Amino acid sequence: MKKEMTAFDVAAITSEMQGLVGGFLDKIFHWDGRNVLLRINVQGTGKKELMLKDGRWLHLVADRPETPDTPSGFAVHLRKVLYNTRIISVSQREFDRIVTMDLADRDGTYKLVFELIGEGNLIMVNDGKITNALEQKRWRHRDVLIGAEYAYPPSRFDPRSASAEDFTTAVLTSKSDLVRTLATSVNLGGQYGEEVCLRTGLDKGRKASGMTAEEITSLRSATLGLFEALREREFACLVSEGDAAIDATPYPLVVNEGFTREDMPTLSAAISAFLAKKKEDEVKVDPELERLQRQLDQQLKGIEATEREAAVLQAQGDLLYTSYADVSLTLERMNGLSKNTSWEKLKEQGTKVPLVTSVEPQKKSFVMKLGDEQVTLDYTVGIDENANRLYSQSKELREKAAGAKGALEETRKAMAKREAKGAKAAQEAKDRMQPTKRFWFETYKWFITSNGRLVLGGRDAKSNDQVVKKHLGDRERYAHADFHGAPSIVLKEGAEATEKEMREICQFALCHSKAWNAGAAEGSAYWVLPDQVSKRPEAGEFAPRGAFIIRGKRNYEHHLPLEMVIAEVLVEGARKISCAPRESVPSEKMVVIIPGKMPRGKTSAMLAKAFGVPEEEISRIIPPGDLEIKETVGMNL
Repeated sequence: MKKEMTAFDVAAITSEMQGLVGGFLDKIFHWDGRNVLLRINVQGTGKKELMLKDGRWLHLVADRPETPDTPSGFAVHLRKVLYNTRIISVSQREFDRIVTMDLADRDGTYKLVFELIGEGNLIMVNDGKITNALEQKRWRHRDVLIGAEYAYPPSRFDPRSASAEDFTTAVLTSKSDLVRTLATSVNLGGQYGEEVCLRTGLDKGRKASGMTAEEITSLRSATLGLFEALREREFACLVSEGDAAIDATPYPLVVNEGFTREDMPTLSAAISAFLAKKKEDEVKVDPELERLQRQLDQQLKGIEATEREAAVLQAQGDLLYTSYADVSLTLERMNGLSKNTSWEKLKEQGTKVPLVTSVEPQKKSFVMKLGDEQVTLDYTVGIDENANRLYSQSKELREKAAGAKGALEETRKAMAKREAKGAKAAQEAKDRMQPTKRFWFETYKWFITSNGRLVLGGRDAKSNDQVVKKHLGDRERYAHADFHGAPSIVLKEGAEATEKEMREICQFALCHSKAWNAGAAEGSAYWVLPDQVSKRPEAGEFAPRGAFIIRGKRNYEHHLPLEMVIAEVLVEGARKISCAPRESVPSEKMVVIIPGKMPRGKTSAMLAKAFGVPEEEISRIIPPGDLEIKETVGMNL
């Protein structure tokens, strides 16, 4: 099964990542050591998500993974520095498993370096210096430490640009067989080294140094053919053996013939499917359950050995009586010898007694062969005392085994309890709410009007600025509530909007202002044309970050109700949960909310459960402040 990406995979992913160029970095998430998710806003195509998984896999994901609610220190720093930076370029470092993303904003230029080598790393670089990294470490050839100059790992052989002479030298100077030479000296990796051997028909076990000029030409041609196939690929492949996923490749490989192949639109899609199937195939190991299993195995072995030894001693005791005459005679002879002989002579002469195999004078014992058994006897006592000793030892071992069986049952109970706990956790994970599809406009507050127009609103001072600068064009309309800190609201294609829609966006602006926390039942807001919105103050005026100056007539909408509706809507065919004015939501299932005293977090959790989405999706769309549920339509909470 594939364990990490190859340099060919990285080349293919770098090609797919060209679609991110020109996009703007949004949020960054980091969890579980080396898992990082980058959300990128790409104009015209919406939000894209780039995933670095376990430091070994880099690919674009269609389905957003579950991300932590609280960002790590690494994520917080990258968000602070890189938020809304523009992606200038994405490139592969030579023919290595390293991808460099160049970014820029008005404050400077940055690099994000994805190193898929070793344990994997993500390094942020500014002006040539490392400003953050998932892992800091010193190597013999470089240091990855905050504040140090960033240096790539030493260059390796690049088969794409190597001349015929360099290729020949790499092969002929190798001391390994052909496949290892292609994998290491030519830098193709094991899988593609075997692929070249199969495509050329050359024995992979042959010594590379013995290749002829014609064979080396064939090898180089096949190697360059791999890169040509990479450029011309039409689809990627998910490779399986039975139900188990074993590989994801940028194009079909001869080395995978004989396995089941599923064509995928991109390598990112193939890797996503591979990792999903791999996760299903893998049994999550519970360390405590593993420990209990080892303990159980040891207890079973111990009980079995004890019972076996007890049975042997019992049988030996019985054997003394079935061979009564021989045993009695031997005991008498050994006892007589011991009284008139030194230990050294007793050891020597004792073995001359029939059936005696060895003597230990210091223990006053000898070993006697009875049939197939070797029985240890005490020559100072008679047959009955020896038999009783064997029976007593057998009884003690059986009692010991009985006690061990009690401990064994306790271990089994502990294992059953642990397994039940694991099954419950697995079911909970299976039943956990799955996020809906993420769209680019969710960076802002949003809803869809009754006529299907998109409405965007700022979440904070920075996004207030962005929503106006990026989205308020000549055909848009601007709305705002008369409260300090209220969000700027932009209605896309608002030039053709109806009066009903204008009232909807004004109500949206009012509900997301401080009027909600004030607990009012109704209020007012206004809308204006784009050219009435300005960031440039006149003499005596001041426009702080996120605020704008409105000049000219304001078109007020009065008696707007402070209430919103939470409902399920369809956006581009995808299910989303929206918070919007009642008139804009064509849903038979909805929850009406108004300002109240129910804690916002408690309400979010309740609504998330009702709509079957993660709590974050609800908390991001509801108005700021506490609330209460006024009514429900077609739903039971």
